[in-house]
Amino acid sequence: MKLTKLLLPLPGLLLLAFSCQETDRVEAKKQELSKAKTELFELKARVAELEKELAAMGAIEADPNLTLVSTFTVRRQPFVHKVDVRGTVRSRNNVLISAETPAAVQQVLVVEGQQVKRGQVLIIQDGEILRKTIKELEASLNLATTIYERQQKLWAQNIGTEVQYLEAKNKKEALELKLSTTRSQLSKTRIKAPFDGIVDMIDTRVGEMIQPGVPVVRIVSMSNMYIKADVSESFIGKFRKGQPVKVYFPSTGKTLNSTIAAIGQVINPNNRTFEIDVSLPNHYQVKPFMIAVLTLADYENKNAYVVPTRIIQSDRMGNFVYRVVDRDSTTVVQRVDINVGITYGNQTEITSGLHEGEVLVLKGGIELTNGAAVKVVEE
Repeated sequence: MKLTKLLLPLPGLLLLAFSCQETDRVEAKKQELSKAKTELFELKARVAELEKELAAMGAIEADPNLTLVSTFTVRRQPFVHKVDVRGTVRSRNNVLISAETPAAVQQVLVVEGQQVKRGQVLIIQDGEILRKTIKELEASLNLATTIYERQQKLWAQNIGTEVQYLEAKNKKEALELKLSTTRSQLSKTRIKAPFDGIVDMIDTRVGEMIQPGVPVVRIVSMSNMYIKADVSESFIGKFRKGQPVKVYFPSTGKTLNSTIAAIGQVINPNNRTFEIDVSLPNHYQVKPFMIAVLTLADYENKNAYVVPTRIIQSDRMGNFVYRVVDRDSTTVVQRVDINVGITYGNQTEITSGLHEGEVLVLKGGIELTNGAAVKVVEE
């Protein structure tokens, strides 16, 4: 059996070797750069320290071009993180009204945009057949009542049978019930407003046949409005009923303050959200389905150390700020390693590393190194 060797062409071997060499060189340069930055950082700090010591000994003059910095004092204060949630205006009295009996439209008594009162007739359907039926039933009931009354008198005198009396009574009562039902059906040919509101939509015309269950009129009340918003399930437990909410309407540019009226207890499996309802004052003029942006607090620390986000710096050792201290009649800065919490706007919560009353560099700290001499100026 012969063994066959698979040999790469010479140009391919050269290209592979060159590619490996380039990767190694890039990686080596990156490591060299990182090492150089670390050494430069340490050298700057050492130079600043030596200059300060020599200036204190009188061996050299202090640098007249000290870095100018402004400062602020660390104090505990409330810190609030807020989120914006998009919602829509809804009305609790926003209904589509349909006919309760099949019949043609005889009259439409309102127009879209018209204010209506509770019980006001909006649409009248053709009820001629029902009216004729009522007349027939009234005539039959009159006869049945007469027969019943006579039969009742005869039965009181023990004339006739009990069956005849009961049959007369039953026929009279059945006709009374049927007449009442027919009159109720006739009343339902007059479609009425269920509450005070505005006619938002009319979807029928005179002569058109309308059927039960098919909406023909929409009535909206402006007196019971609210905002509905869907919130991610990641915010479960972070909101409470009665919590203040800032509401902004992009379409009008108006803002108002409100509160959470209700919090849903069920997660929508389709989008993993739950509902919150925000109250709207009755006097506030909005329209259903307007867009609203809700600003809600999802985190609050009433006793936090808070610093401007822009003063926080970071390197390979972590986050830090500069503290201003007086040392040997010279004002210098010291690095303070910190742990940061939540950021909102231009403020960041500091969870550890700071203490009450410490003076930190506010402006001018970007080019500083640990131990550098500075001159504090007022803003």
